Amino acid sequence: MDEIIPQNLLVTDESSFRSSLSYSNNNNNRRLLNISFLPNTSFFCRKTSPTYFNIHRLPKQSLLKLGGKKVTDQIVPCVRRAHGSGAIFPLSSAQQRLCSINYHHEGGVHHWYIIPTCERDALQKAIGHKEVPICLDHGQLLVDPSLFAKHHIRYHRVTQRPKEFVVLAAGTLVQGFAEGASWSESINFALPGWIEEGCASAATLQCQCNNPNNYSPNTIDVTIFTHDLIEKYISSHLNNGTDDKPTTLEGL
Repeated sequence: MDEIIPQNLLVTDESSFRSSLSYSNNNNNRRLLNISFLPNTSFFCRKTSPTYFNIHRLPKQSLLKLGGKKVTDQIVPCVRRAHGSGAIFPLSSAQQRLCSINYHHEGGVHHWYIIPTCERDALQKAIGHKEVPICLDHGQLLVDPSLFAKHHIRYHRVTQRPKEFVVLAAGTLVQGFAEGASWSESINFALPGWIEEGCASAATLQCQCNNPNNYSPNTIDVTIFTHDLIEKYISSHLNNGTDDKPTTLEGL
């Protein structure tokens, strides 16, 4: 998936980012990425005190625990390497539109364009075709930010520096660029909204991109997340300030 951006197109701000997209479009949509992904890789130590944050524990502490080890064992961290100035991260979403947490270990500043899930339909309409739906989730697109303003698509600009986290809600789309070489890491998790707002069900629809280079773990069976189990999870993990004992989730 790695390709090098010409030195006269180094991406360091939004203007140069848009220029790089124009260059790409004028060269048969050649994607100028200069990035690598290392699935099932992490720079966080697995054995740390429970009092400290541990990225490996996150899926097992989230709604995904309702699926047991069969589900949580397939949710693994992924390290992302930007090889130099001008690295571009194409439009994508977390596996099966899960929530995700992204940590910037070291290197150049990351600039993110974050599109909330409520704007998906507007973005799809702006760039897609009814006859041939375009996949928004799997790194197949580079979207010029001017399109967002043109079609009144709400988005957020976020600057992420080393040692900072960016947490993305279920169904969020994101693209961006790095000012220089860097290492970052992400892992997915789930909150009740992933099921209740329909993100999980929508993600199980047939993908149209058919990209063999994508890292695609097994699809999570959303039918195991019943309303009763979700309510028990909320009561035992998300409700604070009560004296009630945590509810036991039997069989997990």
